[in-house]
Amino acid sequence: MLPFIYLLVIALSSSCIGYAERVELFWDIGTLNISRDGYSTWKSICVNNAVPIPPVHVTQGDVLVLNVRNSLDTPTAVHAHGIYHNYTDYYDGAEMVTECGIPPGENFTYIIDTTDQVGNFWLHSHIQSQLTDGFRTPFIIHEKVKPVTYDEEKLLYFEDWDLRSFDDQMNIYSKLNAKKIPIAYRMLLVNGMNGNVTQPVVFEPGKRYRVRVVSLLTAFWLKFRMPGHTMHIIDQDGVACNPVEVDGLDLGPGQRFSILVTAHDTVEYNYKYNVTLYANFVNPLPGIIPRYYNGPIEYHQNAPLKHIPDVEDNQLSWSNTLDLQARDGMPLLPVDRQIVLSIKQFTPELNIPVYTFGDYAYNHTLVPTLFTALSMGNLAFNSSIYGPQTQAHVLHYGESIEVLVYSDNLNDHSLHMHMGEYQVVEVGPYGDAVANNRPAVAFQRSGSAPMRSDVVTIRSFSYIKLRFRVNHGAIIFFHCHMIHNFKGLAVTFIAAPDLLQKHMKVPNEVIKMCKLQNIKTSGNAAGNAGFDLTGLPQPLLVNHG
Repeated sequence: MLPFIYLLVIALSSSCIGYAERVELFWDIGTLNISRDGYSTWKSICVNNAVPIPPVHVTQGDVLVLNVRNSLDTPTAVHAHGIYHNYTDYYDGAEMVTECGIPPGENFTYIIDTTDQVGNFWLHSHIQSQLTDGFRTPFIIHEKVKPVTYDEEKLLYFEDWDLRSFDDQMNIYSKLNAKKIPIAYRMLLVNGMNGNVTQPVVFEPGKRYRVRVVSLLTAFWLKFRMPGHTMHIIDQDGVACNPVEVDGLDLGPGQRFSILVTAHDTVEYNYKYNVTLYANFVNPLPGIIPRYYNGPIEYHQNAPLKHIPDVEDNQLSWSNTLDLQARDGMPLLPVDRQIVLSIKQFTPELNIPVYTFGDYAYNHTLVPTLFTALSMGNLAFNSSIYGPQTQAHVLHYGESIEVLVYSDNLNDHSLHMHMGEYQVVEVGPYGDAVANNRPAVAFQRSGSAPMRSDVVTIRSFSYIKLRFRVNHGAIIFFHCHMIHNFKGLAVTFIAAPDLLQKHMKVPNEVIKMCKLQNIKTSGNAAGNAGFDLTGLPQPLLVNHG
């Protein structure tokens, strides 16, 4: 089915953003009964009755105007993953964190200014069931001037795809003891469809390509290689780095890279790229997990395939954020305050596991956290008004924050921060990995200009140190980008609430979406004055013992 998306590009001039283009999209969010993996058929999230959702391309400085109609039977929202949203947090798409979501049958417009960013990002629902069911697509902000020399670009984006919808999975899980939950072995989609029948990547002899590799995964990891070709990483998560040669990319949910690849000088052979879909929370099962996929790299449609011997993963060099240096040379930040988070797992009887960063599992409040910060005056600096289930930490303007995360959990986790990037500073071992049949994580520290990222993998039985500076007011949602976000693994950083109150004016359209759902837009987490949290649902206090 051909995508049906209206696209308007209108020149505009503004004292705020200078000369730019207004790129206007109209998205009608619905469902479409379709088989995307070649095995199962069920209702996928679609845009304008089309699947997959076409990638969105703009140029730095453009203003993306995304007009959304919600034709689903539940609320929806669109998160622009990796975008700063300076004082426009209400367009961040994090339901009940920075906005109320779009009710069924309603329209809402997101306005995204790309003045300060370039690179590979993505658009997706922040409602877990919709993200898993296909509400996701790349969002590419092209530079006005190429940062390095290359001839053409290629885009490869990857999704993990289950044999049933998210809600169907939850219905099954809720009826089973957690120890008896069946494993959902996922398939891989490449550029929207079955990973083994995707269209070829076409190379012309001698050309240099920028290959954008985007992980839209929600639960699994992947390894990507182009055997017979040399790969150099030039950016990660929208941050440029000094070029680093690698044999392959190891991507967790939400991570993105650009690599430079120079084509061979002749059309004598065709090649294949390799993708391995894997996860450490399921035991290997031959032919099932890991899953292996190959895609064609085509020089000539009649050329034979070049045979390249397999090499064991441990003999190859893989992407590692700590090996990268930020191209702008931004030095290692000092530490004004350290926030310590510890990933824990709790399994209630006859229920699915819950993951937390502390004593409480994250859950939504009755008032979006942004509106609490905006409406509570000086009390906005008191973390208790945001409710214990938000695990709120209040940050001050100018502070350099180090987030130290420990995990003695059996699972890897993909940690995402909204509204900016953190420096990835250090990793090391924590707990007894070997005794739990997990590989030990080696100690490693960043260089003098640490790479910045908005997503990083914390391996099981390890710790990681991340640093960022509070340079504007924001509601910063920090969470696992896997299904564990749905299960409680999130905290909220309230950055400079005084600056939020000074500089932010919430549009009436945003308030309207809340009123239509009878959601309060002022008061503490319960919608009350002061410290009165009466009416706030009791948070899940997790017993880690």
